[in-house]
Amino acid sequence: MIPKILYVAVSLVMSGLLVQAAPVLAESIKKDHLDPLPEPLTLEYALAQVEIPSPKLQMSQAEVDAAIAKLQAADSSNNVRSWVEARLRYIEPPTISTVQDHHDNRLGIFVSKKLYDFGRQDSRLAAARKSVEGQRLLYQDARQTRRIEIMQSYFDVVLADLQFYRYNEEMAVAYVQLDRLRNRKELGQISDVQVLRQDSEYQRVRRLRLQSQNLQRLTRARLAYVLGRPGQLPDTVARPTNLPYLKRQLPDVEDLQPQALQNNRQLQALRVKVAAAEARVKEAQAGDMPTLWGSAEASAYSVERAGYDPWRVALTMEIPLTDGGRTDAKVAEERAEVYKLKAELADLTEQVKQQVLELYLELDALRLQREQMKVQTDYQDMNLDRSRALYELEVTTDLGDAMVRVTATEQEALQTEFNTALAWEKMDVLVGVTSTGTGIKNIPNEPGKNPGAGQ
Repeated sequence: MIPKILYVAVSLVMSGLLVQAAPVLAESIKKDHLDPLPEPLTLEYALAQVEIPSPKLQMSQAEVDAAIAKLQAADSSNNVRSWVEARLRYIEPPTISTVQDHHDNRLGIFVSKKLYDFGRQDSRLAAARKSVEGQRLLYQDARQTRRIEIMQSYFDVVLADLQFYRYNEEMAVAYVQLDRLRNRKELGQISDVQVLRQDSEYQRVRRLRLQSQNLQRLTRARLAYVLGRPGQLPDTVARPTNLPYLKRQLPDVEDLQPQALQNNRQLQALRVKVAAAEARVKEAQAGDMPTLWGSAEASAYSVERAGYDPWRVALTMEIPLTDGGRTDAKVAEERAEVYKLKAELADLTEQVKQQVLELYLELDALRLQREQMKVQTDYQDMNLDRSRALYELEVTTDLGDAMVRVTATEQEALQTEFNTALAWEKMDVLVGVTSTGTGIKNIPNEPGKNPGAGQ
């Protein structure tokens, strides 16, 4: 007879297994509810959406989750294993046997654990932990890259609006000039060639206005997608002012490059990958080392026979003799991976140094360009005041042209500021600085100039 206590033990083990293997069918898929974009949309709000899942960020998070799962698998490989074994067997006993029972059933509980493997498990865990660390660094890098993507998309919308304003004003000026020439032609003061020349200019600017209007919609669609709200095209996008990046002092490139080599997340992640690969080499080298197992079992039988022990406890040492060269092959494979990663690390190190130098030179050139744009903006403002005064005195009629030049200069100055902000963000990513917030102010679009998202 099978003892009752064994039934109880089997029930406990089986219930635990059922709990662990319970399917996750009860979990329902929940879609994240995102609030609609505010009106007007600001750069601060846009950057606050950096944590909203995006495909690239989700892929990076999936890599982190996969590395964690591998770490859990490596950590559990030496845990205690337990299982229940039940056997129903019908036999025909030999005639000389004193027991002529045809039923030879068995129910047993087994426990096994790897006690020591001479360093394989430690190396496996070290490699898995390094892999998790490396993937988390890459996730942080992907998050900062997404921040730059949001800024770029936001700036594109602002510049597209300003470009539309420029060509809208320029088209109005060209049309007024064309209409004036047509009137003079009717009076016989000018020829058809002069009218056609101005009409050609008007049609050129009209085409540019339409292209800039289409660009407004394209940039808004891109921004909505980047913010995780495809199809929700923002109507009014506030223009950021007083960007804090413009006040930052540019350190010497000799100070920036060592900081980047030490703190750049991609370099750090690759160094961690090298360490993980070296740990896997050690694991492979221990492949021909012995393994010590501990095991215990308790069984109950329907029939008492010789060799049917009610319980057993054992220590087993497995000592490999030959493996056909598999250990050497595995070691060679892992060493090749180490050499490959070290080569990638050397190449990336030079790339980071070069990128820091390029951004340094770009920021230095942008600093001079901002000074140029300040003088140019002041000049265009003064020229606009002069043209307005002469227009009111009916001396000249180039007020519209002056307004167009002011808008064009404003667009170029804003483009310079945005390029400076993006260059600083890229530099922060290179040197391993985590950017948060903006600390800027916003101004809405001028009344009557907002084209709307649907145009």
